[in-house]
This record gives sequence, C-alpha cells and structure tokens, in this order.
Amino acid sequence: MKLSELYEYIDSQERQMMNLWQHLVEIESWSQDVQGVKQLSSHLDTYFSAMGLNTRQYIFENGGPSLVAFNRMADLPSIILMAHMDTVHRPGSFGKDLFRREGDFICGPGAYDCKGGIVIAILTMKALLRFGYDRRQIKIVLSGDEEVAHELSNGKGAEVYRQEAEGCALAFNCESGMMNGDVVTQRKGGAIVKIQLHGIAAHSGRNPLDGASAVKEAARMVLAIEELNDYNDTYFNCGKIVGGDGANVIPAECEITVGARFSTNAGFDAAIEKLKKICETCQDPRITAEMKVTATFRAMELTSKTDRLFDEYKKACVELGFTEPQALASGRCSDAAYITMEGIPVLCAVGARGRDNHALTERAVAASICEQAKKLVTTIIGLPDDF
Repeated sequence: MKLSELYEYIDSQERQMMNLWQHLVEIESWSQDVQGVKQLSSHLDTYFSAMGLNTRQYIFENGGPSLVAFNRMADLPSIILMAHMDTVHRPGSFGKDLFRREGDFICGPGAYDCKGGIVIAILTMKALLRFGYDRRQIKIVLSGDEEVAHELSNGKGAEVYRQEAEGCALAFNCESGMMNGDVVTQRKGGAIVKIQLHGIAAHSGRNPLDGASAVKEAARMVLAIEELNDYNDTYFNCGKIVGGDGANVIPAECEITVGARFSTNAGFDAAIEKLKKICETCQDPRITAEMKVTATFRAMELTSKTDRLFDEYKKACVELGFTEPQALASGRCSDAAYITMEGIPVLCAVGARGRDNHALTERAVAASICEQAKKLVTTIIGLPDDF
C-alpha cells in the first residue's frame, strides 16, 4: 500500500471515528467516579478486541483502571501511544447534550482532554495495521486517574507507564494538542503538599495570650513560601488555606495546601527540602507543623533522543503539508514524564488540537483527528531501524 492510499484510508475512517469519539464523550468518566472510568475502560477493551488486539487491565482499589492494547511483538523496540480516560468534569456538568458540534469544533466533557487523543491513538493503530506495519510493536496505554496525579491509585497508575515502557524505543503522548500544531518536549513536574499546623485554642477575649494561633503561623509560612519563588525554575502556590472556628476563638488548627512546580526531578527533592525547613521553624514554639506530599507528577525531561524524535515528527508534518511545528517547554504536567524517566524520548501534546481544557468550554478541532493520525503514522513508518 502506498502512503497516499493510507491517507485516503484514514480519511475514510472519519465518520466511524466521530461515532467512537461521541461514545467516549457520552460515557462520563470523572476521575473520582471510578465506576464511570471502569465503564469507559470496558467499552474500549471490547473495541480493541474487535480490532484483533490483545489487552490487559490494571485494576486499582480506589482509582480507575489502566488499560493496555497491543499487537504482536516485533524485532525492533516497541512504540507507545499514550492517553488518559479520566476527565476533570463531574457527571452532569455539561447537561444532557454531552457531545455536540459547534462549527469546526467538537464540544463535551473530555472531548479535548483527552478523549480526542484516545481516538487519534486508535486511528493511528488502525492505519498501521491496515498498512501491514510490522517492524515495531505498537502499544496503546491509557490511564484512569491521570487528572488527579494518580493519587487515587496511590501512584500505581504512573508505575504502569514505567512498566509498559520497558524495552520501548519511544512514545507519543496523545494529550490535548496546541491549536497551531506545536508539540511539547519538556514539562515541569508538580506536587501537592499539605501543611497541617497545630496550635492552642483559647478565648480571644478572656485569655488570648494563652492561645497559640495556627492561622497566624500559617500566614507567616505562606509569605515565607512565596518568597522562595523562581518562576523560571521552581515555584510554589499556596492555593488553599483552611483554619479556625470563629472570630472569638484563637485558632488551634490550620491547613495550607501548596502546589509546587519544578523543572527537573532533582528540583523536586530540593523544593520539598525547602518546604520542610520552613515547617521546622515555627515562630511560636508552642505550634507544630506536619507536612505531607499527597500527589506528585514528575518532570518531563529531555532525553538523548528527544531532539532526534522531534526532527522525525517535524519532517513528517512538512511532508504532509502542515505547518512546521515548534518544540515547547510547558509548565503543565503530564504522564509523559514517567516514560522520559526511563530515558525514553516522548513527544507530548500530539492529540486533538483545541483549547480550553479543564473548562466547560473545552473544545477540539474536529478535523484534527485525521490530521494528527496522519502525522503519527508518517513519523512511525519513516523511523529508521536504529532509532
């Protein structure tokens, strides 16, 4: 089969892929709704089996499952197509009309982030099977709790990526893509840290000096934490503070929720140490502070082959007549980090082009399903054997 015929095949699948996209969006799969994510995973498992693929599921007690679909082994190292099944939207947030078309865009819960990416991964796999591509095994790896940094699976969802990456050559993360077609080769890591302060309650009118205000100490800590910020490297956001019982009570308890962002995984360790030092130096010795990291996304770092993989993808885009993409560094996190931690290059944000992810106005460009699949197929087929 010629590449031109393969592109015609991809275009011929547009209606079927649109129907699949609609089914996926209409199965609402908020991260916390584990049953919803399981329903979506089951639907995709059946779809993959109908394609003649092998599948395996990783089941977690409190989080949505991870699902892997793959064809037979090949001589050369494998390729991973990544995406996630969970969304940030509570069921019912979009009303009854879940999947709708507005001009050039498809709208609905997760339509852009990241169910359009799942469809692209599937269409890419279908096209490669149709082409008879057999030089490398292709795996589709889907997570069920990506949007909550794998907190629900106690980090096991992230470990699935590292496990499935063993023996692989490269990966493409079909995360929500840029409107202009640029891709991401680096991402900051992120962590959620909770600081719990324990003080002493007292009546604010009768005996205020007998109290030790956890809220006052928290205010001092917030200012100290914000002073650490270097927005080009590591920075912190004290995004939530909860404490106290009322205006007439010296507050005994207060909790600060801190979001940390770091450019490298070494920077993560340094960031946590800085927070620990602040927690160990309460101004009022009667107050104690406990710190706990509740969720973590590692940083997506460059590997020795990242530039080479990007060049192959860029070449494919130009050959297809699309705008030449740029390689970007992003402050947002993604599961691509867990692959790059194994020294395997990843191109991220090669999913559906669109905008407004994590918002009720999220939307994906309908035509980008076939466009992005063509870019991936062309890149994969053109990869040299020594990659």
